[in-house]
Amino acid sequence: MAYEARYVLRPNPGADLGAVIEAVKAGAALWKKHGAPDPQFWSVAAGELGNYVLSIRFENALEYAKVTDLLSADPEFRRWQASNVEAGGFSWVRSNLMRELALS
Repeated sequence: MAYEARYVLRPNPGADLGAVIEAVKAGAALWKKHGAPDPQFWSVAAGELGNYVLSIRFENALEYAKVTDLLSADPEFRRWQASNVEAGGFSWVRSNLMRELALS
């Protein structure tokens, strides 16, 4: 069963969108450093307009856990998180971890 993690963010009023995108790219690179297969970045086109989504798909829960255990322990990732709070460019809206269910 596949797993997908989604992190929804919204640029704060007056934020430099280019800087927000660069911050997300840096975060995605950290995910990849620890084994995430292919982080994707999305602009919401209907519904919650103005939001952006970083999504990462995994083959199963074990693969998700392997990556997140390493990522969470990485001092560089914690510095990245702290620098985003300090910069104030965006706010996290929500995070979701989804597990695929077979339809057949």
